[in-house]
Amino acid sequence: MDDPKSIENLKARMAWEQGRDGPPKGFPALPPLPPGRYTSQEFFELEKQHLWSKVWLYAAHESQLPDVGSYLLLDIPDAPIFLIRDKDRKIRAFYNVCSHRGAPLVREKCGKQSLLRCIYHQWTYDTKGRLIAVMDERDFPEPFDKSTLGLQEVRCEMWGPWVFVNEDQQAQPLLDWLGMIADEFQQFEIDQLRPAEIKSYELECNWKLTMDAFLEVYHIKGIHPQTVGEALDHRGAVMGLLPGGHTRMTCPTNAPPEDQRKLRGYGDGKVVTMPSVPAGEIARNYHVSHNIFPNIITPVGETARQFLMFWPISKTRTRVDVVHFGRDWGDAPRPAGWDPLLAFWDIVMAEDLQFLEWQQKAVLSPGFKGYRLSYMERRIYYAHESIDRVIGIENIPEHLRVVPLMEPYEEKPWHHSAEPLDMQADAAE
Repeated sequence: MDDPKSIENLKARMAWEQGRDGPPKGFPALPPLPPGRYTSQEFFELEKQHLWSKVWLYAAHESQLPDVGSYLLLDIPDAPIFLIRDKDRKIRAFYNVCSHRGAPLVREKCGKQSLLRCIYHQWTYDTKGRLIAVMDERDFPEPFDKSTLGLQEVRCEMWGPWVFVNEDQQAQPLLDWLGMIADEFQQFEIDQLRPAEIKSYELECNWKLTMDAFLEVYHIKGIHPQTVGEALDHRGAVMGLLPGGHTRMTCPTNAPPEDQRKLRGYGDGKVVTMPSVPAGEIARNYHVSHNIFPNIITPVGETARQFLMFWPISKTRTRVDVVHFGRDWGDAPRPAGWDPLLAFWDIVMAEDLQFLEWQQKAVLSPGFKGYRLSYMERRIYYAHESIDRVIGIENIPEHLRVVPLMEPYEEKPWHHSAEPLDMQADAAE
């Protein structure tokens, strides 16, 4: 994404967005998203069965498992999974279920164990998940083969320092699934990043309602007038729809340098000492945020980037995890600049989340007839299309489906684009 042709392309697209007087010619009027996608137990169960168990999900940063035997119990809804670093220093994932009678092996959030022993009946496993000891093994009739009774392993792969898991043993490899996202993130040198803070929020609303709020900048003048709303030119935002359901948003700034620091995470505009996050020209000079399908929003700033993750607890309850990553500061104390940055993020998150519980109450009412989305909000529509694609359109009742319309607007790898995509769409008329 940082080659000269790509940079020129994206700048031209932002200029085109700023100057347009309507959507591109031929862009379809988007049908309303069915209300039941946010309110029905039927659709929530379809997501549980066909979406969350089939996609790659962020689990941890490798620094959270520093030693052999370090483990981490994940908090992925309906997926009792833990990570552990084995004797070969590979990070593995297992269901937290003893092969005997289903008791948990791990009960603490994190820790370190050379062996995994079920407290209930003392069945014992090594860090590779192999069953190595059974109390009173004599009582089990022959044949009793411990080698077939190890812990059930979950797909676990690395993207730089980031650990992802997938319950689908047939899923494509993580880096293939990321596609263009992995290519674009090479500029950020993600191996140099480490987590500085993890914070969680719980809200009484559907997970998609929550994530939708972070897929557009149409709201910034109303929700963020004194914070990021001052620094972003939302009318020039370019929404990139990438293969696999992933997306990218690039937004120009319209503020002087002292106000741009607010966008970067410093509410008072003061200069503080913080190591910068490596980035290409576009990410250095514009606001860039990616959506890693299905549930990660990850903006990049001057000194930090975040993973905002949206987890469904029930059809109308969501947990939002925010992981703040920064340039590794080694063995020294965390740089003091993190304090104002995190305080600023608390303000911005409070602004973003303030109306969502009220909105959920509204969409549950008979007065709500469906989401009506604009051209600027097409990332939301594309996200819903992508959800249906993974679930399988044949599994979704017609009254809950989204009409697939966005494929013609999906980007190909950058070097295949000779002109800005939106200008192409305009010229196609």
